[in-house]
Amino acid sequence: MTPGADWSPRLAALVVNYNSGAFAVGCVQSLLMEWEAEGWPREDLDVVVVENASPTDQTEHLAQLEALGARVVQAGENLGYARGMNRAYEETQGGPDDFVGILNPDLCFLPGSLRTMLAYLEEHRDVGAVDPRAFIDTGELINLPRNLLPTITEHVRTVFAQVGGAPARAYSRMRFAKNLPWWQSPEPIESDMLSGCCVLLRRGVVEELGGPMDPAYPLYYEDTDLFRQIAKRGYKLVHLNTARVLHHWSRSSGVGEQFEGEPHRRFLVSQRHYFTKYYGRLGYWFVQASNRLGTWFPKSRWFRPMHPIEYLGEFADEPIEMQLPRSCSFVIELTMAPTWTLTVAVLGEGDRWVCTPDAWEWMFQGVYFFRAVDRATGECLGAWNFTKTTPGRDRPCDMDELRRMHEERKAQALS
Repeated sequence: MTPGADWSPRLAALVVNYNSGAFAVGCVQSLLMEWEAEGWPREDLDVVVVENASPTDQTEHLAQLEALGARVVQAGENLGYARGMNRAYEETQGGPDDFVGILNPDLCFLPGSLRTMLAYLEEHRDVGAVDPRAFIDTGELINLPRNLLPTITEHVRTVFAQVGGAPARAYSRMRFAKNLPWWQSPEPIESDMLSGCCVLLRRGVVEELGGPMDPAYPLYYEDTDLFRQIAKRGYKLVHLNTARVLHHWSRSSGVGEQFEGEPHRRFLVSQRHYFTKYYGRLGYWFVQASNRLGTWFPKSRWFRPMHPIEYLGEFADEPIEMQLPRSCSFVIELTMAPTWTLTVAVLGEGDRWVCTPDAWEWMFQGVYFFRAVDRATGECLGAWNFTKTTPGRDRPCDMDELRRMHEERKAQALS
């Protein structure tokens, strides 16, 4: 039964902060704005933020979070993401029909997203968790990709796809076929894997699991494990394209050189635990073997382009524009490696792609590769690369920006 206008849920929202306090403030502000817009009692929303011993001073941001009504818990050490989430959950109470939100700090709710997800869970008791459609930028231009469930086969495919050529093209075709509905279908999509940036569950499901996450994961794979455990208990996982959020992506762990060091070390520990847990020691041996086999390829063979690529030069403050070979419904797949194993996407119509200033601002500094694909036929219309020489935005949406977005969304709904 679809919840009525007088329906009022109870939600425990969990956030782990590590060096991303400004984004955590924006996340909580957007959550509160959504909650208040629905007219739900403030006392039915419990926001807990665990401060995971950030190396930079978070005092100002934590004070802002407390001023917003969030409860800030000082962990005293870097517990990792999974243990941090569990610590936040321990601070909350509620019944089995209440809801729990596992939220990245670099998240921003867009108008109507929270009600859409909570109402779907309320209406579909066989669903264990839902996630929304996620964009990088406030203009909702750049779609984040679908996460594929890590299996031994999937891991081996990605390793060999890194060397380009036929393995990369085969993997890209498979991934594109899975990504396209994720980006454009208005219908709920059942999946074996969701995005961990924004997950909503019923509290009763979390209690069945014994807590939100396996504490043995220091960083990464903890959300994958969560989804597998939910599915193991017979619940469905559903992606809701009609619920939209912003996920400003990798603002804590970073990308490229920023990811090396401690984040990478924790990733390897988590990878070992995950594959050993689900595939045994022999399964993890296959993962290690494929990694070693990949390193046997000469460095000159790694990340070889799978398409002919035209270099467009360096771009600073002015966003890139691209004339396409013909007019069609297209997807621009944008990535930082010429094998296109993991891409964000822009959906468009016509014979030209114009990157908006807003989207350009959110993109990291670095070398990008993009290709245009005809959505109807899957034909690659061309491939290019360029260098963005200016850093990506390092601050979240502010309250004025959030209010503007909400007002624009409300105006669109009424028109």
